[in-house]
Amino acid sequence: MAYSNKIAEMLALASETDKAELAHFLANNIDQGEHAHDSAFVRQIVAAFDRFAAPKGREHF
Repeated sequence: MAYSNKIAEMLALASETDKAELAHFLANNIDQGEHAHDSAFVRQIVAAFDRFAAPKGREHF
């Protein structure tokens, strides 16, 4: 079965730097409070990207 989720596929192929930049962008635009500048919050977003991008079951890119 081919992977059909393009967002997950692109996150799986993205560099850690690209994912961190996207996480910072999201943190700054989603939460204008203290979390936006919290590096732990940004790392949680990057970890969520990695979990979302992980192939499920027999799926592959």
